[in-house]
Amino acid sequence: MPLPTTKFSVSYDRTTKIVSTVVCGGLLLIAAAVQSPVAAGIAALSLLLFYAWSPQGYVVSSDSIAIRRLVGTVRVPLDRVQEARLATNEDLSGCIRLWASGGLFGDYGVMRTNRLGTCRWYVTNRSKTVVVRTEDRTVVLSPDEPEALLQAIHAPAAAAPGASGPLFESAGAPDRIGGVVGAVVGILALAIAAFAMLYAPGPPRYTLTGSMLTIHDRFYPVTLSANTVDVAGIRIVDLRTQPEWRPTLKTNGFSNPRYHSGWYRVAGGQTIRLYRATGTRLVLLPPKTGGPPVLMEVPEPERFIKQVRREWTGGSPHTLPNDAHG
Repeated sequence: MPLPTTKFSVSYDRTTKIVSTVVCGGLLLIAAAVQSPVAAGIAALSLLLFYAWSPQGYVVSSDSIAIRRLVGTVRVPLDRVQEARLATNEDLSGCIRLWASGGLFGDYGVMRTNRLGTCRWYVTNRSKTVVVRTEDRTVVLSPDEPEALLQAIHAPAAAAPGASGPLFESAGAPDRIGGVVGAVVGILALAIAAFAMLYAPGPPRYTLTGSMLTIHDRFYPVTLSANTVDVAGIRIVDLRTQPEWRPTLKTNGFSNPRYHSGWYRVAGGQTIRLYRATGTRLVLLPPKTGGPPVLMEVPEPERFIKQVRREWTGGSPHTLPNDAHG
């Protein structure tokens, strides 16, 4: 009958709590400031990725130490362990991150210290660290009960002296699932980042009726009532010859090289609503009283202006979608 496994929990030290809180809070504030679903998604997935690679606990069985993570479990065979002891201040001094997280949900990854050299950390609390040396690796752990973990390591190791296996064993079915989850999360993060950079829908679709104009934008849709727009003042703005209308600052919007939507400040000092793909000749819809002007790209600006004036100055109400982009 195999020996029972012993589980060891982990907890965050003060530094990890502070760094994690500051980073999470900072990303949330940035996402709230830009008011972009894409930015919020990237921030959330970034935090999830860091959390998925952080250690969630340890399990000592008859033949290995298992380091649990959401992306998969790392196993250290006990028959390869040459030394297991409590870490000292000298062990951790002069720590340099080579490929690792330094405080966000813990300290994990490849590190180098003055005494241990290059080592792998799976740590969430530096005050409770354990050093485990194998034939060719040094691993640093941080269970909530360091002494109990050391006792659990030594007992099963003596009970199975003839065991053998690779330094880091391949994962079983549950661990493969964790690895798949981590890969999926990584792919989703890359997909969202690629979407944010490559999104290019062209000029926005719109619906025009006798009483309103609705701009169908994925991120910042808006409906303008006819009685709030200065119909006589609707005109074409050419950004090449009228630089005062060029956007200089995104205050609350989505933007990449191929598409811009939301709230922007222009060179002339006004804050406007902008819906632009790559064109330079936009339609300006000025407000009657108060409210922001709207700059909107359409395939045929002159035709669009005639349609709006016809509909909003006595034409029969009907829906007129933008056929070129509907």
